[in-house]
Amino acid sequence: MANDPVVARLTPNQVQEITTAFMEFDINRNGVITHQEMKECLRRSNIQFQDAEVDRVMSNMDTNRDGTVSYDEYMKFMARVYTGQYNQFQVGPSQGSNPPYGQNQPPYGQNQPPYGQNQPPYGQNQPPYGQNPH
Repeated sequence: MANDPVVARLTPNQVQEITTAFMEFDINRNGVITHQEMKECLRRSNIQFQDAEVDRVMSNMDTNRDGTVSYDEYMKFMARVYTGQYNQFQVGPSQGSNPPYGQNQPPYGQNQPPYGQNQPPYGQNQPPYGQNPH
């Protein structure tokens, strides 16, 4: 994914927003989003949806057709949404520029290597989300 040219066009704030959203959807923290997890998060957020619409979006994201959406698949899909390549899901001018997640936090990526370099894939060799390993 680090070599994906569309992902490379995202700002650090956009990458952080997409990453945070993925972590919200990945309820069991196993590194993939299932249809059930997506629907549960939408319900918790009081967002009305039709099962067919969620299934269609998940199918668009699931490029390897394994029935789940990995972090890489999600990031690549959302990068195309943010850059206007998926017009039916396009982020409007007020959405992508002011992320709802991570407010009042320092900008993502300060004093860090570029996204995806020297980092294990999401969900591998990491403690469960929210737990301090020390």
